[in-house]
Amino acid sequence: MKYLTAVLLLASSAAAPAAAAPALELRPGDRLCLVGNTFAERFQLFGYFESGLLAAFPDLELSVRNLAWSADETALRPRPLDFGAVDRHLETQGADVVLLFYGANESFAGVEGLPGFRNNLGRLLRHVSKQHYNGSEPARIALVSPIPQQALPSGHGLGAAAVERRNVDLRAYAEAAEAVAAENGVPFLDIFDGVAAAFAGEPAPLTINGVHLNEAGYWHAARVLLGALGASAPDTVVTSAEGGGELEIRPPVLPPGPNGNPDRLRISVRDLAPGYYALRRGDQTLASASDRDWAKGLDIQATPAITALVEAGDGLRRVVLRKSRLFFDRYRAVNGYYIYGGRKEPFGVHSFPPEMVRFDELVGELDAEARDLAHSGETWRLERVDR
Repeated sequence: MKYLTAVLLLASSAAAPAAAAPALELRPGDRLCLVGNTFAERFQLFGYFESGLLAAFPDLELSVRNLAWSADETALRPRPLDFGAVDRHLETQGADVVLLFYGANESFAGVEGLPGFRNNLGRLLRHVSKQHYNGSEPARIALVSPIPQQALPSGHGLGAAAVERRNVDLRAYAEAAEAVAAENGVPFLDIFDGVAAAFAGEPAPLTINGVHLNEAGYWHAARVLLGALGASAPDTVVTSAEGGGELEIRPPVLPPGPNGNPDRLRISVRDLAPGYYALRRGDQTLASASDRDWAKGLDIQATPAITALVEAGDGLRRVVLRKSRLFFDRYRAVNGYYIYGGRKEPFGVHSFPPEMVRFDELVGELDAEARDLAHSGETWRLERVDR
């Protein structure tokens, strides 16, 4: 019997651009750091991006640190006394990959601010791409586009016309960011239209005030961003039998969204030898169909198997949330004046270093737990059977 491991593949785009933008490479053991504005900072509140990333690429054993800071801009990143520049914290975390989120705050300057934004962004990209935060090689970086503003029901926030004008500016800054990324050979992750589509497709607001996403909004944004990073849809497995007749499939864990979704897993198996096949979990048959139908894809509906994957995904997200909170408390300590500020000497140096070490240990332990939970532990078999 020939066994193959299922691989999550990025769906091909309808048409490739004439000059394809560089892709961001993710490697085993990478530490990804988020740097930028409020949009990036608030990802940690809900855990959908990080848990989705680990679930999409379980074999890469990735880890994430959120170093974003509300209201940061490309050339304006104020910090408390002696907190340290962004570079210092990227070095402390050993960043291999840096995701940069800029353009939203800068867009309030309108068209007149575009030249300055382009100059500052280009300078920042060139600087970050030369840094060896992990101590061995230059950081791999990607620039993430701003997202649009959402028009809320009448009487809540800006009117529709004002929101439309804001989105003209936001799109202009997203396009400027894309151009600067191309000029500097930096991957650009365009999520503007994907988030706009989510706004249009959901009857309930996906923001708390038109600007900042709510939990459901971050679930949608995480899915769009993961797709831009090369992950297939989180409830989809696409694999190839390479002409063979039997296959081993290891399904991903399925972190549930704010509405408890997903309740199914779509599996597509290409290049099967002609015949009829059953997908089995132990002695349980999950689905059966011809090779042609498997190539089109079949939905594995709500079953104990799907429930197990969702429960595992929920456990992963809960660990990610605990880790994110601990890291935030360590990185942005409310008593920082005693840790790195004016009272570090003589008070803080006696009490806080051991506590900071313990924070780091706890965060590392939760990292390891999350990486383990990102592997579903499920093994399903696709076998040739008689009709």
